[in-house]
Amino acid sequence: MTATTVVDQVDLGDHVCWIHDDDGDALDTVGRFAATGLRRGHKVVCFTETSTPQAVRARVDAVGVPTEAAVAAGQLRILPAVEAFLVGGRPTPAAMAEAVRDEVTRARREGYPGVRLSGDMAWVLGTAVSLDELRRYEQALNPLFPDSRVAGLCLYDRRRFPAEQLRILAAAHPGTAGPRPPRTWSPLLRAYRVGDPPGLRLVGQVDRSNRDAFIALLADLTAGERAPAGPPVLDLTDLSFADAGAATELARADRASHTGIRLVGCRPALHRLLHVLGGVTSGAPA
Repeated sequence: MTATTVVDQVDLGDHVCWIHDDDGDALDTVGRFAATGLRRGHKVVCFTETSTPQAVRARVDAVGVPTEAAVAAGQLRILPAVEAFLVGGRPTPAAMAEAVRDEVTRARREGYPGVRLSGDMAWVLGTAVSLDELRRYEQALNPLFPDSRVAGLCLYDRRRFPAEQLRILAAAHPGTAGPRPPRTWSPLLRAYRVGDPPGLRLVGQVDRSNRDAFIALLADLTAGERAPAGPPVLDLTDLSFADAGAATELARADRASHTGIRLVGCRPALHRLLHVLGGVTSGAPA
């Protein structure tokens, strides 16, 4: 299974850092990601930099999904990233995140069951956007995904972003794929919003590689626009692993919230860590 076919495992609800080292592979990946979305009736928006919009469209056509009707109907939008993010002067994390939210809001208003967004993040290299600002932008996007109506693919070229920068940026995503990912790859962490009682269900693992994304999800759970009046529920039944750093962040979020967090399905190892840290006392181990 090639990297191009592995991208089929990116689904609505996923926010993925897709690291590559070949322009042709990156173009193939975006083309297949977009084509899959069109086949499923999703809105598809591609922000380009290294490849032209014409090249992306041609690649979608090449995998057997004609783009003419989709472009005419507005189902497929392909535009240079600078046109979306450099409007109004120097981009800020808040303004960049708002541009993405606007695309999601527009797609929902138009009645699409889902929206797929891909972005070639090389565009920031020609701007004054700092590494920390880019990290905060990626982190701010995470609350968009637990509704399972948005898929995000952020492409980073490891030839242009140093390894330490990539480590920092990857941590702002729940899942990361490296060049030539194995056929068994899937995002390390997935989050799903639940409504009765309101909260989140986490599936997978939390460690250093996705900790900033986990922090963003906790912040939205306890203080975001959707935060409930009472203690939000964090269902950890399908969370197979959380390291000490994740436990620390969970305890910190619980203490910072005026309602606390109600845990469900907490595994014994994490429960013991939380007990030592003195936070999140609700919820017995699974």
